[in-house]
Amino acid sequence: MIEGRPGLWRRLQSPRAKLLVWWIGCGVALLLALRAVSSLDWGAIRNSWLFLLTGLGRSWLLAIISILAGGLAAAPLALARVYGPPGIRQAAIALIECVRATPELMIVFWVYFTLPIVTGNQVSSWNAALGSLSVIAAVYLAEVFRAGLYSVPRGQIEASAATGMSALATFLYVVLPQAVRNMVPALIAQLVGLFKTTSLVYAIGVMEFFRSITVTNNAVFAPYELYLVLALGYFVSCFAITRVVRWFDPKYQLLE
Repeated sequence: MIEGRPGLWRRLQSPRAKLLVWWIGCGVALLLALRAVSSLDWGAIRNSWLFLLTGLGRSWLLAIISILAGGLAAAPLALARVYGPPGIRQAAIALIECVRATPELMIVFWVYFTLPIVTGNQVSSWNAALGSLSVIAAVYLAEVFRAGLYSVPRGQIEASAATGMSALATFLYVVLPQAVRNMVPALIAQLVGLFKTTSLVYAIGVMEFFRSITVTNNAVFAPYELYLVLALGYFVSCFAITRVVRWFDPKYQLLE
């Protein structure tokens, strides 16, 4: 029996045994979670589902528009930082570093309170939210683009020049395709981060998902149910965004 114990221990340490233990633990945790969820009073928020789904839809709309607008601004910023002349390069670096070093909530406040002073007109909370989130997306995506450009080996650029390709042709046909391929996972991660950042615009009155949960809780006071819905909504949304990467690259896997 003493000799059999090491063999049994090795079998318990096998990947299949570890996977079985993992699934058993997940099953037990799921059963406990379902029992806790079923004991909650969901009738208190039954009439607010449409309101909550509308708030979640606004969060999605904010994230998508901001990432698109930020991406359009991020490309020139990244190119200016990598290839721009000294003056433009320093200006791009200053803008990127200043925004990245400032808390995101402060960016939201600055855009909301500064734009009326600059334009002379009142700016709606929605437009201020789009502007601030687009600025945040632009500077972070600019760094993603820059990292993608630097990820292309220098030897390939030199080899392209040696074959007689122009600098523009080298950038379009050699550097850019590889850079885009390398930056896809980081782009997805930034979209996930920006979606969670949309919760900050509640501070300027935008009725997005987080604020709709808070308003509903103030009306019916069901914190356990509502904040569970909040966590589930953000989890499902962010998980769905991360799965988009498989549409770009089915072989890509997220490794911890």
